[in-house]
This record gives sequence, C-alpha cells and structure tokens, in this order.
Amino acid sequence: MILMVVFVLSLALLAGCASLTGIEPINDEEIAETPTVIVLPTQLSVQTRVEGQACEMTRLVTIQTDEIQGDLMSWSPKEDQLALLQPENGYSGWYIGTLVVYDALSGETVYTSNEKAVFGDLTWSADGNSVAFVSLDQEGGYYTVKVADLSSGGETDVLDEAARTDDFASQKGILSWNGSPTLVMTSVCGSDCVRVYRYDPESQLLTEGEELRSNENNSLLLQNDDVSADDNWKVTVDDNDNCWLTDLSQNTISLLVADTEILEIKFSLSSQYLALRTAEEIGVYQLGCSNPGIN
Repeated sequence: MILMVVFVLSLALLAGCASLTGIEPINDEEIAETPTVIVLPTQLSVQTRVEGQACEMTRLVTIQTDEIQGDLMSWSPKEDQLALLQPENGYSGWYIGTLVVYDALSGETVYTSNEKAVFGDLTWSADGNSVAFVSLDQEGGYYTVKVADLSSGGETDVLDEAARTDDFASQKGILSWNGSPTLVMTSVCGSDCVRVYRYDPESQLLTEGEELRSNENNSLLLQNDDVSADDNWKVTVDDNDNCWLTDLSQNTISLLVADTEILEIKFSLSSQYLALRTAEEIGVYQLGCSNPGIN
C-alpha cells in the first residue's frame, strides 16, 4: 500500500514539473507543415518574380501513355477550342480514348466522338471545322486515320481498305493538314518502309505517294509550344519539374505548376489560353490574370 502511494505521488510530481517547465504533450494535429519554397532558377532570375499571371480554368482528365503518339491535344486554328483525348470510362485509361473538344470561352465540351479507340496525333483542318486523328481498329488489330466533322458529327475513315499496309499494326501518323486542304498521312509498310498518302476531303480522293525510310518519318513527333503566337508569353520547365510562365512584355515571371512533369505544352492561337498536359490531366489556363487555382 505504501509503495502504491509513493508511485502515485511520483507521477503527480512529474506532471507538475512538466507543467511548470512549459512542456505539454505533443498533439500531432497541431503540427503545421512548413511549405517548401520554390526557388527561381538562376537562369531565370533576370526577370521579376510575381505571384501569378494566369487563371486555372479547369482540369480535364486525359489518357496515360508511355509511347510516342503525336499530339494528344491541339487548339483550333479558328476558335479557342481544344481537342484532346479522354478515357472512355471518364476517369482513367491507357493509350486510346475518346476525342473531345473543349470550348474555353463557354467552359463546355462541344464535341464527343463516336470512336472510342482514338490513338492520337490530333490535327485540325485549316477552317477549324474538322479534326483528323489516328485510330486503332481493335478488331482488325491495325491503325487507320479518321476525320471527324464537328458540325455534322460524322466520322470518315479516309484510308478504309488501304489502312493495312504491313503484316503487323500498320502504324499511322499525320504529317500535315492545317496549312493545306490536303490531309497528308504516313503508314508503316515494312521494317524500314513508310508510305505517304494524301487525302482530299472535297473530292474524297485518296492518293498513294512516295516511300520514306523509317528515320525520315517524323509524323508522330510531338510539337510543343514554348512561346505564344503573339510572342508575349513563354513557358519554361526547370530541372526540378517546376513550370514557369513569363510575360515577355513586362519581363515578369511566376510559378505555374510545381514539381510536376509537363508532357505537352500548347498555346491557343489567340494567345489567350494555355494547355499543359501531365500524366493524367490537362490544365487549361487563361493568360493575363490570376486566381487561387482549382483544388
């Protein structure tokens, strides 16, 4: 009994000492993490750093890939509309998806393709009325090229029976379209053989063209926009995957995205909007303003 009383008194004395010395039990919930300061890289320090220069409008889910698939997002040459790929299930998917067109002005999706196996290399027509894309024929196991008419909703396989050009997947790519009425495509026709095709949407005539070697084929090369069309905005990604936005007219710079790998950069032709693609999302920003962002 005496030992028990001594033990209780000892505990009381220890508690009193803790109180007297200001030592309180640690509450994990009260510990606030100190935010990591993102330092402006030395090569960019000649510019004046400001808090923000762009409003994040939305984040759009997109497909994931570790393959070369050409442009997986593309702005219209006529309007502030962004063509992109989204997983068919709406939240996650690899390599193929659905073509959608997002209108930055209204904040709405204005087109969704019937085709659910779009592979990529999204390319607008010069008039902004159609989008060409590489598609996977899942039943046949080969690639083809289709054109989506945004006004009518129709989708045309421009290669059709000519789509299979080798004994394997007959990989396709789009070389050009928006600078000419003729859609120029490529199709792998052997181990070191790439065939060029030209399609006239007006006459619906498909012409087989010259043959290229594999190292001459850049149809699936991803095109990034580092500088806006009006030469006013510039995007820089540093060695730590921090993405910076520079207003070249004011010589000011701001942090846009921190510690995230940017896979694709596209400015709208109007230079009012910017799209950044990461592994699973596309962030769309309005340039020349700032907001807290989307959580």
